[in-house]
Amino acid sequence: MSLSAHGLPEPLRILLLVRALGFGGAERQARQLAQGLAARGHRVRLVAFYPGPFDPELAARNPDLVVIGKRGRYDLARFLGRLLRSMAVFAPDVVYSFLPVPNLLAAVFCTLVRRRAALVWGMRGTPLALNRYDPLARAAVRLERLASRLPDLVIANSASGAAALRGDGFAARPVAMIANGIDTGHFRPASRSQRLAARAALHCPGSAMVVAMVARFDPMKDHPTFFQAIAIAARTAPDLVALIAGDGPPAAVAELHQMAARLGIAGRLIWAEARREVTEIYAAADLLCLPSAFGEGFPNVVGEAMACGRCCVVTAVGDSAAVVGDTGWVVPPRAPQMLAAAILDCLQAIRKIGAVNLNARKRIVDNYGVEAMISATECRLMRSVAQRRGRTRRGRGAGR
Repeated sequence: MSLSAHGLPEPLRILLLVRALGFGGAERQARQLAQGLAARGHRVRLVAFYPGPFDPELAARNPDLVVIGKRGRYDLARFLGRLLRSMAVFAPDVVYSFLPVPNLLAAVFCTLVRRRAALVWGMRGTPLALNRYDPLARAAVRLERLASRLPDLVIANSASGAAALRGDGFAARPVAMIANGIDTGHFRPASRSQRLAARAALHCPGSAMVVAMVARFDPMKDHPTFFQAIAIAARTAPDLVALIAGDGPPAAVAELHQMAARLGIAGRLIWAEARREVTEIYAAADLLCLPSAFGEGFPNVVGEAMACGRCCVVTAVGDSAAVVGDTGWVVPPRAPQMLAAAILDCLQAIRKIGAVNLNARKRIVDNYGVEAMISATECRLMRSVAQRRGRTRRGRGAGR
């Protein structure tokens, strides 16, 4: 590893800040970066507010994981003290945070505690419909926007997200786009035996055409439009079933079950909890559908499903269409009739050529590798640290 071109003869001390190592795309990217940057010789610490299902993956000296143990939404003062002390002890050269609340707390740390550390924010999507979220979530997004002059760099994971950040109302200076990386060694087409085993484990009928939706129960993912499309498509495809994989608030789950009953599709839905090993879902499915209504950036599940050789039907939100390219189907958001027609078209193609779409896999292998993401991130972090150190030296010189 050569760092001299950036004026940094030594490896960096990199602190990554997340809420928890859960199932989401930001959390997966943070794990990949922690491991990849550590493998390149940097000293990496990942700090999480809450315990998560993937904590054991970082049970090593480098990268190491520190879970602060936030006891709930209103555990603020003591949590903040523990968090800032833990970050200060590590003495990072750069803090790279993900999503609004971690971004705001990283800004507090770099402004009040360790001013020499470069501050990098990770922004994951396009603008949200804030009226669909609770007051605390809305406040965090608005505060993030107000504080957007503070970071040395903002990294968006999609071209559409970067364009939004460069628009009115967001004051960040440099904005970089680094697409998510997909581990195509892990996400790959299943063998026939793996597919049969996955279908049996998930209780998918052997002769069914299975449309998977892998997404948390969140307004941006738009499960209601997906359910309406399934109800429409099922009139033409009686062997159609939908595999719903995700988690969310109990009230949201109950509301979706009620909607399925009203639409008459409850018997066509297979519910699967969010899981560490999502490849089982892709193995069991014939195609993946992501019907996002807003807010999408780079959809990890689409890239993962494509790497597993699955056709995808997506909405034109964020970079979903760019990721799919000409290997799948793209429709406008909140258009159940068009979504149903695309699902039926995709199923018809699968019946002719089979469920494995090697062109989809090739698109991910060629364009969205993990190593490319790690290299681009390393370069940007090193540049931000060099620029921060340069400003610090100039400031000291001016003060003499």
